Amino acid sequence: MLAVSAHRALAKGAAAERLSSAEAKALVRDLSPGHLHALGTAALQNRRQRFGDKATYVFNQHVNPSNICTLNCVFCNYGAKPDAPHAYVLQEEDILASVAALQPAEVHIVGGVNDIWPYERNLRLVRTLRQRFPDLFIKAFTAVEVAAFAQSSGLSIDAVLSALRAAGMNAMPGGGAEIFVERLRRKYWCHKIGSRDWLDIHHRAHDQGIVTNATMLFGVGDRWDERVAHLLALREAQDRSGGFECFIPLPFQPGRGNIAAAAPSVAETLAVLALARLILDNFAHIKAYWPMAGLETAAAGLSWGADDLDGTIQEEKVAHMAGARTPIGLARRKMEETIVLGGFEAVERDGWFRTKDRMHAG
Repeated sequence: MLAVSAHRALAKGAAAERLSSAEAKALVRDLSPGHLHALGTAALQNRRQRFGDKATYVFNQHVNPSNICTLNCVFCNYGAKPDAPHAYVLQEEDILASVAALQPAEVHIVGGVNDIWPYERNLRLVRTLRQRFPDLFIKAFTAVEVAAFAQSSGLSIDAVLSALRAAGMNAMPGGGAEIFVERLRRKYWCHKIGSRDWLDIHHRAHDQGIVTNATMLFGVGDRWDERVAHLLALREAQDRSGGFECFIPLPFQPGRGNIAAAAPSVAETLAVLALARLILDNFAHIKAYWPMAGLETAAAGLSWGADDLDGTIQEEKVAHMAGARTPIGLARRKMEETIVLGGFEAVERDGWFRTKDRMHAG
């Protein structure tokens, strides 16, 4: 039987009321099948209050200019040294031709930290994309990349963000947060910025009118209480600046490494989505990221709190180099079929989460 505090937390969460820190922690004290079912039921009720039966997706394209990276994160199967067999570098003309051919509503730019694609070159890419594709929603560069840009250029974080925004960047992705657990950062990604700097860079972006996403990587030896703490830290950050547009939980893909024997289970992934919906009352959108969760799990995730399935994600490399077995790109029809399979009405959106009718209305 569930503890009284857990019952109260589920009831408040289902009603989209704010949970206290103690109530949020109570949600993960019991992970029995009965409690997981109750967790999913509460998250679905919360989600239906906000979005009804609608679930969104976007026609988007991922641009990963190069996977050459100097950070040497232990858990990463994407980053490569220059002489690695899987190392690659894209050129501007290839990127621009690909965007011109696909005509996506949104482009998502993330790469490795290197001297081949430094700050100035990335800045020019954003400026050129804006000039050639005026209506394109440009979501670009993690906080880790922005910190590296500032360090290599000698500019402040604020100056880098201001220049990127002036060049045409609309938003920042949430990558690089991993999970806000210092013992794991020291072990697996010690050369990356920590949670304090990650949050500070996002706050600075929000201050300049740049919306951002937030993520949490789970399945790297983290505990349930640490996952809750990560969500509570994001909720507090959102209270301060209000600039987070979406939260995306990312189940770790073991790939070629030995960090974890297997990716998080379906039940675990769904439970994390439900926790996010119940705890992050001030986040509008929760995304079931199908390239890492899997298509079927992502579709099920719409009943566990998620309201968005991301998008067609043409040419994505990060998750797939880490071992994700999902298709690299999905056509609109397949995205819509997946959402309908999950029991929801598929609605296409743009990068601002405006649905098609609202896009044309401005």
